[in-house]
Amino acid sequence: MLSDRDRRVIEGPLPGTADAFRLLVWGVKEYAIFMLDASGVIVSWNEGAERIKGYRQEEIIGRHFSVFYEQPDIDAGKPDWELLVAEREGQFQDEGWRLRQDGSRFWASVTITALRDEAGVLRGFGKVTRDITDRKMAADRQTEQQRREVGKLRDHANRLVQLEQTKSEFLNVASHELRGPLAVLRGYLSMVEDGTLSPDELPRVMPIMSGKLQQMELLVQRMLETARLEASRFELQTDLLDLTDLVEQMVARYRVFVQDTHALSLSRPEVPAVVRGDARRLDTVLSNLIDNAIKYSPSGGPVACIVATTRGRVFVSVEDHGVGIPEEAIGRLFTRFGRIVTAENAHIDGTGLGLYLAREIARRHSGDILVESREGYGSRFTLMLPLSTERR
Repeated sequence: MLSDRDRRVIEGPLPGTADAFRLLVWGVKEYAIFMLDASGVIVSWNEGAERIKGYRQEEIIGRHFSVFYEQPDIDAGKPDWELLVAEREGQFQDEGWRLRQDGSRFWASVTITALRDEAGVLRGFGKVTRDITDRKMAADRQTEQQRREVGKLRDHANRLVQLEQTKSEFLNVASHELRGPLAVLRGYLSMVEDGTLSPDELPRVMPIMSGKLQQMELLVQRMLETARLEASRFELQTDLLDLTDLVEQMVARYRVFVQDTHALSLSRPEVPAVVRGDARRLDTVLSNLIDNAIKYSPSGGPVACIVATTRGRVFVSVEDHGVGIPEEAIGRLFTRFGRIVTAENAHIDGTGLGLYLAREIARRHSGDILVESREGYGSRFTLMLPLSTERR
């Protein structure tokens, strides 16, 4: 504790001013102003300290000032270290969390000043604390807002880089994949123009030309849909629909083109498979799965479409007996431009966009696409969607 003599030295040398100074300090409400002895025990207290920290004068005088610190700071020796710095350098300043009497925290601006007598002997410390929690919270909010803005700018920059990369990939794919169909169409049109293609041969040629046009249209459609996904402009127009009906329509559409090479079959459940979905986008998914099953079964054969419902989900499986997929390559199937090229399928046209787009659409419908495949024996791709509990 400070002696009466020490207290007189600290309070000031001018006669008759000590009481006035004490009253002035006591009346300050915005700052906690109090004194410590050389060991850190509290020896004075003002009204501001009572307001900020919650202790009355008789409750706190005689206690060590570490009572205002959180336990991890006490364990780390922070209170004693602060006094040591103040003693060595004359003053210590800091900001940090401090505790009130009720255990609540506030952000404090703290100044500790070493007090010495005329001989330079340390007699104690004066401590001034201000509650700047509001300023701290405002600064934190500003920092968080700036962090979010920086994050948005970073995401935007990354998106621009990704879009630029996608654009380059699109141009490469388009130039490669459109070249073949265009060459076929140009060749037949030239034969029609110069008369080398007789009218009798048109019935044979027209389905080929139509197929090439469909191939080009499908490529452009997939590229546009992928571009919308990459630019976050992909929106679903959903309604209640029977997924089995969509599958049946898609199977009927493909049968027209492959009836001479592949046997498309459909197995449907006894009850409707009602989902909430975007019919046009789900058409794209089904088209991708059936188109792949046909393309990668170059020798023909059966392609089975099986619709089943169980446990609140509908499963649409498309099975083929084609070339299959190497096990180590399955993980790349659903990446953008992730087409798996092997010696057996190198001659088959493909962009690597179809399955990427199909899975993204499925996931936008809270579903997914599963794959099972064995190289040389065929594949099964399954669209999984949640059944709707709404009434049509």
